[in-house]
Amino acid sequence: MGPPDAILGITESYKRDTNPKKVNLGVGAYRNDLGKPHILPSVIKAEEKLSELNLDKEYLPISGLPEFTAAAAKLAFGDKSPVITEKLVNITYFI
Repeated sequence: MGPPDAILGITESYKRDTNPKKVNLGVGAYRNDLGKPHILPSVIKAEEKLSELNLDKEYLPISGLPEFTAAAAKLAFGDKSPVITEKLVNITYFI
């Protein structure tokens, strides 16, 4: 039998800890003692900022978001590549 799993050991240590302010950050899901998700304050703030933008939640057109596709093409080919300077690249989204 191999050595004990270090990640599971963290969870066992968490269960033994009596500090009422403890948060289990070892398993990839933040939950309180009742098993309910603990939403980090930074996540709440980010959600509020996104909500304020009033995004319409529509799908992008098949050609995508122009700013993103242009940046992706430059990243892939380089700013000075003929593919970029001569506008020879076309990006389409698909599944």
